[in-house]
Amino acid sequence: MTLLDARKLVSKKVDELKSRVDKLSKKPSLVIIRVGDDFASGKYVANKIKKCDEVGIDSKIIHFDGDVKQEVVEETILNLNKDEDITGILLQLPIPKHLDEDYLTNLIEDEKDVDGFTIGNMGKLSLGLESNVACTPRGIITLLKEFNIEIEGQDVLIINRSNIVGKPLAQLFLKENATVTIAHSKTKNLKEKIVLSDIVVTAVGKANFLRADDFKNNTTIIDVSINFNELGKMCGDVAKEDYDVLVNEKQCNLTPVPNGVGQMTVIELIEQTIEIAEKRERI
Repeated sequence: MTLLDARKLVSKKVDELKSRVDKLSKKPSLVIIRVGDDFASGKYVANKIKKCDEVGIDSKIIHFDGDVKQEVVEETILNLNKDEDITGILLQLPIPKHLDEDYLTNLIEDEKDVDGFTIGNMGKLSLGLESNVACTPRGIITLLKEFNIEIEGQDVLIINRSNIVGKPLAQLFLKENATVTIAHSKTKNLKEKIVLSDIVVTAVGKANFLRADDFKNNTTIIDVSINFNELGKMCGDVAKEDYDVLVNEKQCNLTPVPNGVGQMTVIELIEQTIEIAEKRERI
C-alpha cells in the first residue's frame, strides 16, 4: 500500500484552480479575520494567503488585538457580508474566550461561509443538500478518491465528534455510501472498533496515540491531527516510527503528518472560494 502524500495532488489542483480563476470575469476575494497572536493560527493564515496568491485570488487579513470587543468583530463581519466585492469570509479559530465563537461564526452569510461552519451550511449538509462544506472533511474525501481508495460499503471509524471534523466528515462518508461509526472520549472498547474498521480517521490530538499493532492489515488510516512530540517535531496521532511497518508490512494506506490532510484543508478552502465565485457568475 502507500503513504497518501498530498503534495502532488495539491500541485495539480493549484494549476487547475489557476485556470478556473482566469475564466472568471471577476477575481474572487477572501477575507480572513484573525484575533490575537496564536502562533499556530498565524502559520495557518500565512499558508492560506500563500495559496491564494498562487492561484490568483485576492486575499486580505483583518487582524485584531486579543482584547478586541465582540461588537467590533461583529460589525466587521456584517460589513463584509454587505460588500459585494468579497467572495468569502473566514473567522480563523481559535479566538479568545471572551468572544462568542458560535455567534460570530453564524453571523457570516451562508454563501460567504467558506469554512462551512454556519448552522445553515451544516444543516444543509446533514440533509444531503448542496452547501459549503468544512474544508478538512472535504479534503479527506478528495484525497481518498485521488488514490482510488474504495469508500462505498466500507466500515469507517471517525475518532472525533467535533463540528469541524467528525460530524461533517460523517455526513460526507454517508453520502459516499459508507457505514460510519463516530468514537470519542467516552467510547468504550476503542481498540476493538479500530480493528473492525476498513477506514480509520483519527483526530484526537495526542502524539503516539496509535501504534501499528492497533490496526489490522489493509486499513486506510487518515491522520488529521497536528501534534508536536517531545523533540518539537511535528507529528500526528499515529507514531511516526511505525509508518514503515504499517505501509510495508501491514499493507495499510496512511496519510503522513506533515504533507497529508493539512495540505488538503488549505487547497479545499481555496477551491470552495472559487466555487462560490463561479456560482455567482452563473446566476
